[in-house]
Amino acid sequence: MITVEIQSTEDRKSYGFEFSGHAYSGEHGRDLVCAGASAIAFGTVNAINSLLQITPGIEQGEDGGYLKVVVDPSDLTPENDAKLQTILQTMVTQVYTMVASYGDFIELKYKMI
Repeated sequence: MITVEIQSTEDRKSYGFEFSGHAYSGEHGRDLVCAGASAIAFGTVNAINSLLQITPGIEQGEDGGYLKVVVDPSDLTPENDAKLQTILQTMVTQVYTMVASYGDFIELKYKMI
């Protein structure tokens, strides 16, 4: 199962996320849940880079199946913080959409930071 964990503060702002695991919903190379989750994860990283002009902290597993992304709030202007929240809320909406259809293979969790 793919687990998506959103790291949020008490005031419901998010500054990081982690995708881990494998869906195993299809044969290797043809797993649509894995492909969808990967597209969401990497699209989010690309949006952060492109729209905020920053490079977040990134950890990746060597064999796939793991991506952790963290943005330091002190690196953000108030405008960029608002943009980051929109980017991450969009990512969460996309993951929720996948969970609604493929909940046996992907889950969404929150972790307070």
